[in-house]
Amino acid sequence: MNTIFDGKLRVLDISMGWAGALVGQMFAEMGAEVLKVEDTHHFDWWRGSLSMAPPEMQPIERAAVFNTANRGKRGVTLDLASARGIEILKRLIEVSDVLVENFSPGVMDRRGLGYEAVSAINPRLIMISMPSFGSDGPECNARGYGNTVEAMAGVTGLTGYHDGDGQRYTLSNALGDPVGGLHGVFALMVALYERERSGRGQLIELAQVESLIPFVAEAIVDFQFTEKVPAARGNRHREYAPHGIYRCAGDDNWIALACETGDQWRSLASALGVEQLASDKRFASASDRKANEDALDAELSRAIAPLNADDCAERLRDAGVLAAPVNSASAVMADPQIQSREYFVAIDRAVVGTHLYPGAVARIPDTPLRADTPAPLLGEHNRQVFAELLGMNDDDIAELERSGVIGSSPRQYRAAS
Repeated sequence: MNTIFDGKLRVLDISMGWAGALVGQMFAEMGAEVLKVEDTHHFDWWRGSLSMAPPEMQPIERAAVFNTANRGKRGVTLDLASARGIEILKRLIEVSDVLVENFSPGVMDRRGLGYEAVSAINPRLIMISMPSFGSDGPECNARGYGNTVEAMAGVTGLTGYHDGDGQRYTLSNALGDPVGGLHGVFALMVALYERERSGRGQLIELAQVESLIPFVAEAIVDFQFTEKVPAARGNRHREYAPHGIYRCAGDDNWIALACETGDQWRSLASALGVEQLASDKRFASASDRKANEDALDAELSRAIAPLNADDCAERLRDAGVLAAPVNSASAVMADPQIQSREYFVAIDRAVVGTHLYPGAVARIPDTPLRADTPAPLLGEHNRQVFAELLGMNDDDIAELERSGVIGSSPRQYRAAS
């Protein structure tokens, strides 16, 4: 089966968390050889903590987030606090095409791995650096996480209920990470295309906060015209009504719906058996419905409350109304539309067994994406990679293990044994 890269591109992924890991995962889906480099002491923090379970349960191999975002990669370990570890990483850089890192600004330079240094080793190398806030500016050295990136990008400032007390809410744990990761893949594809022309690599800097700001572009443009800070509107739309989430029958069952046109509004009222609302002067026009949105929501809530969410969604969609049930995780997996397309793939991985994982989103028949290979165990491919790529023999690799430069278990466990 042909893939986009067919193993002819090598990506060195020394990132942690989600943003950089997603870049590596997507290149693995495209058929690139992706090497995940970790330290047996400072391993990827998305693996979780050693305190999650006793050593015999191998807790760092049980993190669903790590096991999802690192599929398709080969895993090696290197002590990057040691000169020997840095030396070996530089040898891997010499035979790689792409280097992915998302450390705080200055970390790579302090390790002798800044772009000038790695470019001298391999002029064709493309390096992508993904700091939270950028490599310069007054806040460049601030450590960033998902919720702080969302806050700085302005996303958190828009989340809240229209009738609330002004309290703001974190939209997610790390919305900036997948957005930054997707931007990173795009940037690397452009840089790879440019390398075909020039023969040289380059440094890409991608500040995660800047990749997320376009999510609030409407509010930013609105402020420039009105000089008013946009208010939170919860589930509501700035122009259309009805537009929101409504409770259905049962325990914690909801439906999302939206009406953009008068025809959709009338179809909604008919489908719900409340035709009288369509002729109610309070809701006659789009501006009337928006002006009387509280009353409109109250009427619709009463009509929807006795209905089954799936039945209600189907009824409204059949009537031409934009509607869908608000699915839980289990409902997503059981959704007949998702199941019919076989989106989830079963992957067997050591320690955790067989589970369903999200599949590749894009469907490319001639060069299909591959999302069915498990994430590596810590240091799982040390011997394979160092022998194949660097020509090390068994004695070389055994000496690296004895000296602690590489390993396949957390250093704390070895120290305690």
